[in-house]
Amino acid sequence: MVFQMINNYNFNFIYIFLICFGLLTPMKAISKSFIDEASQYTVRFRVLVDHPFVEDTDEDEIIKSWVGAGFVVDKASGLIVTNAHVSGVGNTFIKIAFKGEKFVKGKLIYVDPELDIALVKVDPDIIPKNSTQGKMSCKRKVKNGTAVAAYGHPKGLKFSASRGIISKQRFLYGKEVIQTDAAINSGNSGGPLIDLETGLIIGVNKATLKKSNGIGLAVPSYLVCKIVNLYNEGKSPLPMEVPIKFAQDNETEEYNRVSELHLDGEILEIGSKLIKVNDKPINTPADMSYILRGLKDKAKFTFKNKNKENTYFIKLKEKQNSIYRDYVYLGGAVIASENIEKISLVRRPFYIHSVKDGSDANIYGIWKNCWIKYIDSKIPKSLQDIFTITEGKKEVSLMTSCYTSRQGFLTLDYYVRLVLEKDEIKYIKRK
Repeated sequence: MVFQMINNYNFNFIYIFLICFGLLTPMKAISKSFIDEASQYTVRFRVLVDHPFVEDTDEDEIIKSWVGAGFVVDKASGLIVTNAHVSGVGNTFIKIAFKGEKFVKGKLIYVDPELDIALVKVDPDIIPKNSTQGKMSCKRKVKNGTAVAAYGHPKGLKFSASRGIISKQRFLYGKEVIQTDAAINSGNSGGPLIDLETGLIIGVNKATLKKSNGIGLAVPSYLVCKIVNLYNEGKSPLPMEVPIKFAQDNETEEYNRVSELHLDGEILEIGSKLIKVNDKPINTPADMSYILRGLKDKAKFTFKNKNKENTYFIKLKEKQNSIYRDYVYLGGAVIASENIEKISLVRRPFYIHSVKDGSDANIYGIWKNCWIKYIDSKIPKSLQDIFTITEGKKEVSLMTSCYTSRQGFLTLDYYVRLVLEKDEIKYIKRK
């Protein structure tokens, strides 16, 4: 005990000596300077939505506007990173404001269909001279216990920070996230999570875990680094569609166990583990996705079941960039592909993303989160078919299908007679 007290005394004496003679800067001062710097590269977002896709709605409620944060990563080109749930996935009108400046127009250029990440651009000529760009850490792992600040505009409190630590970098709900006790509230989603020891951005503020006492989540910055780097190189940063369905073991926290591999009309490798992609080891589906971004043609997948390893070369196909999703506006209902990530036995290519309140679709009983099976007794094979069948008509009959509950798998079919009294039918091509 005496030895420990002497050591503590000596450490405190040395620490004070170094500060007094300018050889060491107190942690509070370092943190303050990093937080002050963040105000020069962090921006405000104000977003309006028209004809929203399901990702831009909140369960049964259609939200028409919201606010958030983002940060500049390339001042010369006007490139800004934010959350996809801040930018919206399409049909949004984005306004961006730097500190002390008026809102200006932003252009949505990329929405990731897997991570909660989007890229937005502004005209670099209108970026204030005193603004800077944030520097992201591209290291794959962050140290537990690292002091951090979640920066943004929480609850309308503009350009402010909340402090905390990194609790753990973990795989949660099919995604890799950083868990922190720094408060993340509405308004600082999309803002930087800053390492207070280095000043580097180590994550993008995402959300607070529902029904928790302040457990914050952020997207790790190394994932964002790869997206930004691929984009700057003129390559597609989109993740790949892979015909693998994973099963997670909550007891052992193993996440690379395979439920199904769909290949050549067969279901293979049931219960195996996916251990390598292109000979690089993986532990989670997030590892697989990270390796595959930016690749073309085929990739090598290695599975292990007990002591036996099997290898397959699987053709790669990019997922869809949501901002290029075409849709049909059917009397107030937005009809488009569902853009789901999972392998599903129920095909829903004509998903009802949203229904405008008071529209003809709303009045005559077309419901959000259902999907169209038939129109005027015909089976549509494309959005163009839906538009061709309905174009110029004042009345159409639909057969829709809906789940009986949010968690259930049973479906019911509904016959709907849609009369177009005030709304129109449009086919919107966004490519």
